[in-house]
Amino acid sequence: MIQGYRASWPHYSRNARLFLLSATIAGFSYSGIYFLLANLFLVRLGYDEQFIGIFVATGALSFALSSLPAGVLGRRWGSRRTMTAGYAVLACGLALVSLAPLFAEPWRARWLIATCALRELGNAFYMVNANPFLMAATTPRERGHVFSTRGAVVPLAGFVGSIMGGVLPARIAGWTDRSTDDPMTYLLPLLLGGLMLLPGLLALMSARAADEVPGPGAPAVDLPKPDPALEAPRPLRPQATERAVFTILIMALVGGLYICAMAGSMSFFNLYMDRDLGVPTARIGMIIACGQLLAVPVALSMAGLARRIGYGAAFGWSAAGVALCALPIALVPAWWAAGAGAVGITVLSAIAFPAITVYQQELVESDWRPIMSGAYMMAIALAWGSMASAGGYLIKSQGYRFLFLLGAGLSMAGVVVFTLYARRRTRLLASTKDDRQ
Repeated sequence: MIQGYRASWPHYSRNARLFLLSATIAGFSYSGIYFLLANLFLVRLGYDEQFIGIFVATGALSFALSSLPAGVLGRRWGSRRTMTAGYAVLACGLALVSLAPLFAEPWRARWLIATCALRELGNAFYMVNANPFLMAATTPRERGHVFSTRGAVVPLAGFVGSIMGGVLPARIAGWTDRSTDDPMTYLLPLLLGGLMLLPGLLALMSARAADEVPGPGAPAVDLPKPDPALEAPRPLRPQATERAVFTILIMALVGGLYICAMAGSMSFFNLYMDRDLGVPTARIGMIIACGQLLAVPVALSMAGLARRIGYGAAFGWSAAGVALCALPIALVPAWWAAGAGAVGITVLSAIAFPAITVYQQELVESDWRPIMSGAYMMAIALAWGSMASAGGYLIKSQGYRFLFLLGAGLSMAGVVVFTLYARRRTRLLASTKDDRQ
């Protein structure tokens, strides 16, 4: 496996390498520090599960509402510029959320909601345009390895960020003679997370509008050709519209259902561990970090796995695993069981996300890739927001178990929908091939 990546690395384009650098930094900051501390920060500010659910849902709704416009603007302005602008807004949003303790109510709650919405607006423009940008920056030869590398470096950086995020509040409390229940001890780590995105922003600003020069050691013949995702778009072909729209809708449905297990479990995992199971912040951070560390070799295996069974099968099996991993979190009220489930979700998602990304991007022509990415990300965000907003109320009325089981069931339904679609597509391709022969 490692030999395959060594052989592929010289063929990574300059744009692909710069993108991976920005993704690594975002993994450290957003997937690491922020993901661990955000809910615990809100608890220290005196908010309950219902407000936290609304907070998470606000971000998801902002992401959802921004996703399609991000795809449309990415097609008009180019994915590189649109993605870079989104990354800058994401950095601002992350930094501004941390300043909430400086405000008194009711402005504090309004500040949190507003900055959360701003953060996810930027994240939508970054994430939606990252997929067509990276598709255009790669060729089929190294594409699987590049997307697998992306799936590996984000959790690896998140591992380091989670470890740091888990210990910083206690260290700051000791330095400032405060309690770890004081929200001010969470302000500096969250602010640091936002500021650390700046080197990633500079990396994206250094990317070219199109790959003109091969990576070190790559022959010129293997250069990616200029792609509409990076250059001026071509008109959409009317005869392909109906098929493309149907495909986009199916993939959006699959994404919305698949994400429910992760949304229901991980949106409230640290809160569940902190408030119901009494687990210290450092241990929660260590559990999340372990999942992110284990996700690295698993993510790197995606390219080889997809080469053997295909991107669709790789997604289907890993998505089913994500749904099943939510069960121990729901059914066993112990920190080790919840931790094992969370680690499993994180690890298997490292295969599922890059696999479905390449699969759905290759389903449509390059003209449609930003729209496909935008619709897919919108569906994921809507589902995440729905699970988060409903989750706060469901926890109050039914408990954590009901929410976690609901997410697992919906994700398994998504696997079924995807399997039916993939089989139908395989049959159509086979019949088309027979007709041509």
